Amino acid sequence: MTLRLIVLSLFLAFGVSTQAARAQQILIDRGVQAGGLWCFPLATDQRQYVYLPNTSRLAHWDAGRPKFSFVRYIVNLQNEAASDSSITTADGGGILNFVVIYETPQSAVDEAQRILRRDRNDKEITLRGPIVFQQGRYTLVSSVINQSSGKEEARALAAGNAPVVEGNEIALSFDLRPKEASLLMQSFASQTPDVSIVFDLTFQGLTDAYDAELVIDWAEVVKSEGFSAGGSVYFIGADVELMLKELFRKNAIKLRSAGSDISMEALLTNVYNKLLELMFRPVEPERAPPESSANLMTALSGLTGQGRQLSSRRVTGFGLNVGYQLKEIKNQGVSVLNFNHRAAVNRHCYLTFNIGNLYRRHGKDPELFRSVNLGDPAFQQREVTVMVDGALLSDFASMINNVSVTMRKVHQSGKVTPKEVLITEKQLSHQTNHGKLIYGWDGDDDRMGWLHYEYRTIWSFKGGGKYETKWTPADAPMINLYAPYRRQTVLITGDQEAPQMKSVRAVDVLLKYDFFGTQRSELVRIVLNKPIEERKVELTLPLNQFDCDYTITWKYKDGRSLEKKGRNSNGLIFIDEIQ
Repeated sequence: MTLRLIVLSLFLAFGVSTQAARAQQILIDRGVQAGGLWCFPLATDQRQYVYLPNTSRLAHWDAGRPKFSFVRYIVNLQNEAASDSSITTADGGGILNFVVIYETPQSAVDEAQRILRRDRNDKEITLRGPIVFQQGRYTLVSSVINQSSGKEEARALAAGNAPVVEGNEIALSFDLRPKEASLLMQSFASQTPDVSIVFDLTFQGLTDAYDAELVIDWAEVVKSEGFSAGGSVYFIGADVELMLKELFRKNAIKLRSAGSDISMEALLTNVYNKLLELMFRPVEPERAPPESSANLMTALSGLTGQGRQLSSRRVTGFGLNVGYQLKEIKNQGVSVLNFNHRAAVNRHCYLTFNIGNLYRRHGKDPELFRSVNLGDPAFQQREVTVMVDGALLSDFASMINNVSVTMRKVHQSGKVTPKEVLITEKQLSHQTNHGKLIYGWDGDDDRMGWLHYEYRTIWSFKGGGKYETKWTPADAPMINLYAPYRRQTVLITGDQEAPQMKSVRAVDVLLKYDFFGTQRSELVRIVLNKPIEERKVELTLPLNQFDCDYTITWKYKDGRSLEKKGRNSNGLIFIDEIQ
């Protein structure tokens, strides 16, 4: 099956700054369900709560019409083969577009606030609004669109980024072959149309402090089955959870806790989150190698069907719409991590969406459902829309000068049509699509071949650095720009009570890394006049680059200093390992 799925985020507010996210920092272990909503108190004012959105639906235009269209198109062909019938089969297919929004009805918010005030006997409690998510992902699930297996079984067909703010929209567009378009039309006419989306929404908050410590025996971890496979194997969250439980069972990892049973569930969630951060890196299926991407999508399907592991109201530390890859474990000996202080952690919640009984309500509306004949090709033109992925929007202000997108269409006549658009921060603040690349007909009698073109992108970064992609063949009606870089968190921690740290006054950790031809650095200074709290540094690295150089400088109370250099790829640096 030729499936071309293009995903774009249509934002009313372009991105959310990290400062805004911090301003609503929540106490993540104090979440409660009130009237069907998960609600969390703010760290700065525990009478102020925010909630997780609980519904998703088709978006609508101001007039009330759904933002949806399903067009079946017909291409007339001359049949060269001999036939006894005067009626032959035309070519064609279908194009499905729809826009989804997730939100929470005001009535549900009012009811949740009423229950919070009643249960806590405090009329000053306010449910102030929705959580601002750190990241949004989606998985498109269908069995009608896919025919590779010949069975009616749900499959995850595609995954991508989704909006991070309640009330914003995600638009989906994909092409279908003729048989697929006919089957999908039949599905729309049924009681439960077979097009669903699962949203995986990541939010951040502060944990409670626990009287607990985690002991990791790295030698035993490396010996464990699964970890011996190395970084070439990709896993889903359910597999990772089983692997971590196995490490506990074999005492490669031990948890010592003096807490109550009431707090144990929250503590275990934080422990798994920490282990996930130390041992695995998230991998988006669309950016994994082709064979691994296919396996990840198949595995994700097993979580999304009816009665499967996924629950749309579950809050967990494992993401659904990404895979996980083992980090290269270079640590030796035994590491001890304490949970006696608050730490910022990520959690995931899920929302599910089904297209619903749209056809029964709007099946006769030609703006939503129609069939067209493409007619004379000489009078047609192709418009390729350039869209910026939602995860990139906020980066333009801080990281990116501009992105140029160049398209070339080699016509069947031999002539070439070049087109180019330049995307800047100013453009992003005024429009949701960021340019169209248009070409027409020039001897293109092969109508399916006419859809093919090539494009490349050139990225210019603030502070220096340039990245240029190779010419990429494509045939989709949209070019969606994904970041050519990734975020990597480096965790800096250590045991201040270790004997070798007694005479140390302060520690400097300097991180250096390459960024598209330039070198960038981050300095972390830790003064040992109070217990060491783990420090997180977020680096922005080119895709497929996981290493950074580091220099640790120990400054002693007697004026001496000691320096250690190294290279790190697993995102974990212990400052108490003095050599």
